Amino acid sequence: MSALYVVATPIGNLEDITIRALKVMREADFIACEDTRKTRILTSKYHIKTRLIPYHEYNKKSAADAIAGGIMKGRDYVLVSEAGTPLISDPGSYLVRLCIEKGIKVVPIPGPSSVLAAISASGLNTSEFTFIGFLPKKEGKRKKVLAKLKDEKRVFILFEPGRSVEKLLADINEIMGSVKICYAKELTKIYEFIETKDVKTITEEIKNRPELTKGELTVIVDPSPIAETNQELS
Repeated sequence: MSALYVVATPIGNLEDITIRALKVMREADFIACEDTRKTRILTSKYHIKTRLIPYHEYNKKSAADAIAGGIMKGRDYVLVSEAGTPLISDPGSYLVRLCIEKGIKVVPIPGPSSVLAAISASGLNTSEFTFIGFLPKKEGKRKKVLAKLKDEKRVFILFEPGRSVEKLLADINEIMGSVKICYAKELTKIYEFIETKDVKTITEEIKNRPELTKGELTVIVDPSPIAETNQELS
């Protein structure tokens, strides 16, 4: 039976691709990509000749119709995001929903994820967590979301571009106080940086080291007062 294969790809280090992912990408008829230029770097490295087609936020409806139609005619399609596991803060959910509605088989091929990578190295209590992704860009809306998260009992995970992370940290400190955060930058890449400290300390550090604000960031926030989190370790 033909299917849509949802394939996780590396978030930085190209050697993090799985053997199964490579096999599926080679054997499929098409690979639908959020960014064909980035995916071509991966396919070129591993000599994958499968045709790449664009699937992104701006063409997702027409592209999804074409992909679903192709699968129903007996072709296999792979869906990849710009990096990491598809459907986490990317447009892939529209295509997957459409396939499910049409009775098309959807097969997950698990692998790299910036969320799980950051969690595994954070040292925070992540037995339960809430994934938020990107906060609203407008300051007022962003602060409203953070105010609601202040009473969250679980750690929560944010994505943030480096160019605006200082504003995010300032808002967290203003609304929640000096809580602990894990600041994970450029995961698996050459300039990877992962640090878990109180938000004030990390804010001062990145002011003195502007290179720490470059690239994509995963920020894990523990909204519990620091005294409580330290008590758990004693």
